[in-house]
Amino acid sequence: MSKEKKEREKPQYGMLKCLRYFFSRAAKYRPETIVLLFFQILLNVSSAIFGFYMSPMILSRLENHSPAQELILTALFLIGGCFISDALISYIGNGVGGSGAKSAYQIELRSRIMDEIAGKTAETSYCHCLDNKFLRAGERAGYACNSNSASAEGTWNTLQNLGVNIVMFGFFTSMLTYIHPLVFGITAVLSVADFAISSYVYKYNYRHREELSHIDRQAWYLAGLPGNLSVAKDIRLFGLASWINRLTDKALAAKEAYARREHRFYLIGTFSSAAIELLRGGAAIFILLKMCIDGGMSAAEFMLYFSAVNSFNAQFSGILNNLLDLKNKCVDFSSMLEYLNYPEPYNFGEGEDIPEDFTYEIKLENVSYTYPESDRKIIDGMDLTIKRGEKVAIVGLNGAGKTTLIKLVTGLLDPDEGRVLLNGVDIRKFDRTEYYKLFSAVFQHFNMYDITVAETVAQSATDIDLPRVRDCIEKAGLTKAVNDLPNGINTHLGREVYLDGVVLSGGQTQRLMLARALYKNGAVLVLDEPTAALDPLAERDMYEKYNSMAEGKTSLFISHRLASTQFCDRILYLKDGKIAEEGTHETLLKRGGEYAELFRIQARYYQKDFNKEEAV
Repeated sequence: MSKEKKEREKPQYGMLKCLRYFFSRAAKYRPETIVLLFFQILLNVSSAIFGFYMSPMILSRLENHSPAQELILTALFLIGGCFISDALISYIGNGVGGSGAKSAYQIELRSRIMDEIAGKTAETSYCHCLDNKFLRAGERAGYACNSNSASAEGTWNTLQNLGVNIVMFGFFTSMLTYIHPLVFGITAVLSVADFAISSYVYKYNYRHREELSHIDRQAWYLAGLPGNLSVAKDIRLFGLASWINRLTDKALAAKEAYARREHRFYLIGTFSSAAIELLRGGAAIFILLKMCIDGGMSAAEFMLYFSAVNSFNAQFSGILNNLLDLKNKCVDFSSMLEYLNYPEPYNFGEGEDIPEDFTYEIKLENVSYTYPESDRKIIDGMDLTIKRGEKVAIVGLNGAGKTTLIKLVTGLLDPDEGRVLLNGVDIRKFDRTEYYKLFSAVFQHFNMYDITVAETVAQSATDIDLPRVRDCIEKAGLTKAVNDLPNGINTHLGREVYLDGVVLSGGQTQRLMLARALYKNGAVLVLDEPTAALDPLAERDMYEKYNSMAEGKTSLFISHRLASTQFCDRILYLKDGKIAEEGTHETLLKRGGEYAELFRIQARYYQKDFNKEEAV
């Protein structure tokens, strides 16, 4: 096995660190859970001891012809002890109607840990969203919380069982050592061998976790496609249903093949474990029977020690199996901690204060950027100064680096080489969260959430300035459309959460995004193909609104339609990650370069369409 593979298989965080994290979360959110854990262990030990002594003690009273009253009292004491212990165990664990304190606290703790994972996902540096290693770590982190039996909740039951096993093991060890040390020695040695085999067998999924993750990711993706509204039209118009079914069958076949390999591996381990258990139990029983014959044990004593031998084996196996289970659960915790502690390259919550200003100068010094797992510089040694209050248009063919340039300016990405400066200060020195607040952005690809119109504009569920929301909707030219909705600005958008939700048209949605940007009122306006879905007349109207909105602000516009950039102070024509041409619209046309040629091609296209309409 290669060194790289060994390192990949070894969890980054050991069991002690994982358990420290686990108990720290319990102490922080629900300390009662720790108290209940120890109380449950105590009650289970009590129930087990009462049950262990019940038959031998009653048999002993019968052998000794004890009075009926003594026999009845002994039985009542033992049965009552079991009953009270079991009743308390059941009440704490399940409670009335199956919702006991223990279960409720454990579920709450799992929810808290899920919140931490969700928080990391939502607040992590944007560059991690492009990093496959980080994304895979996020998938593995979710395994710890994906069910009630997963590590974030199931660990409590494992710890409880382990605690009971350890206490009872100590009890039976002292008993068997007193009978004959050889019984303990043989059983312990064979149990260690059993543990070693079981440990290797049950790490099968961890050793193949990358393969399993890939198979599951494919299966879940394909299973969700038919119900995905965004692809529903494609499935029907292009007849993709049979193709998706074939891919789904292929993914399920791969999952079944993996399950068969896993089953065969576990089967070998199970038979090996059974053989060791038979040898271990047989040797102990042989010694005990010989002692019984030689020493003349009573029936009650034989039953007591026979039960002790079987119980010893069960507790020893229980300790090892629960340790193994705990170790496996800690593997999930390790993956989760790797994700939660994934290093952040950006400053969040610390750094220099953003300078207070009405307008800002943004400067790029010899900036280069290459996307992960690519060898092509999408931005290559770029120098650029965007002056205070300047309106700059960024144009170019697909892949020229326009959107990447915007991501670098807004701090979503950091350059591999060079610096991005805000008023002369490297933006890496600022608190990135505060830096993001400078930008009001409207992107070509945006996400609509199943919330109300007002919440969409304000991007908040509380402290919404409703008059301001209405004013921004008015400026975006959407007042009539919103007033026509069933509940006005309180109408729900989307249909995945709310049955009364509505779906806006493409043009209405883009105007809503304009209203959102107006509400934020950031010092720097960024528009990345915000009118791609609009016709030229609607686009012209939108850009007039953007032009008004950008008054006095430092502004960046990306557009494929060059006619829409004429209101800008300067136009940058990008090619191969560099600024190939720059100037005003008129200057670039007079120069007769690539910008002018692209503009003429687009103008002929629109002129051709206009002539067709005139002929009709």
